[in-house]
Amino acid sequence: MHKGVVKTLFIIALVIVVIFVLGAMLVKKTQQPPQPTTVRLEELKTGDLQEFISAPGAIEPKTKVELSAKVSARVVDLPFKEGQQVKAGDLVIRLDAKEMESRLKSAEANFLAQQAQIEVTRTQIASRKAQLKGTQATLEQVKKDYERQKQLLSTGDISQSVYDQARQKFDELQSQLQSATFQIEAEEKGLIVAQHNLDVQKAKIDEAQDTLEYTTIRSPIDGVITRINAEVGEMVMTGTMNNPGTVIMIIADLSKMLLVAQVDEADVGKLALGQESSIRVKAFWDQIYTGKVDHIALTNDSSQTTGTKYYRTEILIEGDVSKLYSGLTADVDIFTQKHTAILKVPSQAILTRKADDLPADIRSNPLVDTNKTDVTLVFCYRDKKAIATPVKIGPGDTTHIIIKEGLKVGDQIIIGPYKVLDALKHEQMVRDEKEVEAENKAKEKTDPAVTSAEPKAS
Repeated sequence: MHKGVVKTLFIIALVIVVIFVLGAMLVKKTQQPPQPTTVRLEELKTGDLQEFISAPGAIEPKTKVELSAKVSARVVDLPFKEGQQVKAGDLVIRLDAKEMESRLKSAEANFLAQQAQIEVTRTQIASRKAQLKGTQATLEQVKKDYERQKQLLSTGDISQSVYDQARQKFDELQSQLQSATFQIEAEEKGLIVAQHNLDVQKAKIDEAQDTLEYTTIRSPIDGVITRINAEVGEMVMTGTMNNPGTVIMIIADLSKMLLVAQVDEADVGKLALGQESSIRVKAFWDQIYTGKVDHIALTNDSSQTTGTKYYRTEILIEGDVSKLYSGLTADVDIFTQKHTAILKVPSQAILTRKADDLPADIRSNPLVDTNKTDVTLVFCYRDKKAIATPVKIGPGDTTHIIIKEGLKVGDQIIIGPYKVLDALKHEQMVRDEKEVEAENKAKEKTDPAVTSAEPKAS
């Protein structure tokens, strides 16, 4: 037989043998039962759960004042520097007062002039009233003479011209008296106007005095100067409707600090005054500060015109706040509600499965909402199998979720690993990882190959 033919037959026989061996191994493998999946179990117990909401924020003093100028003037003195302590009433800013002093002197001079003019008018009125009395007395005499002349004329004892002279004199004096009376009344009314003008001048003095006082600005609180925005010699301006005035200085009471948080509008309904909070300041991340909700804004932040709206929430920080600076960013957890003696499971143990993928007896469970395509469930460990168990859940925190219905104390539930949970199926064979670890340790003690590989103790 030709050598090439022999070689070909040998190769064919070898391939047949390999195929036979592989087929036998495959058949053997398919006949073996599947190995149980290793899972992590937890026995269900009662415990506590604290609900909270998280929000970002910044550190601010509880009491802070911004000192602005009420008059436009030049800064002439800043007695304190940034970081210095001040007491309420301390002079912290002095402005140039020359122009205001001139206005006050002018107003005082106008007031004195007006006051003097009133006194002159009163003297004139008194003089005219005295003259009026004299005129009235003369008029009485002339009137008697006129009446007498009138009787004599009727008896023919005097001529008509004598009578006319007496009457003319009477009429003239009567007119003078009436004119003097009107003049006195006018001057008295003018005196009232002058008195009102005097009040105006007094108001101008008060205004000038107030303006002069505005050139010396004092601290309204005990605190620390946290910022000075002006220099000596710089011109500061007052505010208008459209332009804010110059903020010369900021003074804050750093003994009481707030964490001003921006709480999402979806969570603001859970807030209440006095709620405990846990605060982490980014500059001192290893230190946890505590505080209580001190103020909740009644309206959302007006600067947020689109998207999610936030509500300003102030948390009063407790304890030593000496290291905290205004403006430091921080995160806060506000504890809204505490649940005690409840059933809870790790969050990753709560799963969803399509209702159509579950057996009929599970779909008929009262906790399964037939109007939904997904079922909320956990996997319990029973008879070495993973049993899909529908549950009704409640609120949770970052790690656990409350179980309202579906489980009881003592149930063994599967809580991990997450990759296993994601693919786990109903009635799948499983093993507790603790049993697997115990078996592996027992093998290490009895298997010489394993023990010989272990390093010897030095």
